[in-house]
Amino acid sequence: MDQDAGGLVERARSGDGEAVSDLAVLYGPEVYRLARYLLGSVEEARDAAADIFARLFVFPGNIPVDSFRPWLMKVVYNHCIDVLRRRKVLNRLLPKIYQRITANPDPTPDEAAVETDEREEVRRAVALLPEQDRAVVVLRYYQQMSYAEISKIMDIPEATVGTRLHRAREKIRRVLAKNEGVGEI
Repeated sequence: MDQDAGGLVERARSGDGEAVSDLAVLYGPEVYRLARYLLGSVEEARDAAADIFARLFVFPGNIPVDSFRPWLMKVVYNHCIDVLRRRKVLNRLLPKIYQRITANPDPTPDEAAVETDEREEVRRAVALLPEQDRAVVVLRYYQQMSYAEISKIMDIPEATVGTRLHRAREKIRRVLAKNEGVGEI
């Protein structure tokens, strides 16, 4: 966490509402994106982000001194799982995988179309994964989180994170191979 965010966290912990607002501005887009991909709904993601930052206003003492971002992502993950459990539709976790950066920053229209098709194939393959595997894939490849951070967020050992990622990549590869080997993860 950079020094400015660290200062905001300290101020927020002490009950400074403006610091909580600043944290919401700084981390709000990331919170929204994770909630959006986990919940599959723009409206529910907005509600989730608002609920999470409102809780920081009400319970600033819960904000950790260290590792704010991983803690916040864990709060988002847990909140979304609770929403899904209440709806009893855990199978609707439809995450979007982290978009790969192309080597060519200025692709031709044909190259861009192929890349878009490949990403869509990967998204479909990810959507077929079991809920826990999908969540690990989203946190790792979209949120770009480390195994240690994912372990903390999901309350599972780091080795389990690695196992789930390996299993998920193999399943994705098999699906892609059935669809003419559209790409590598």
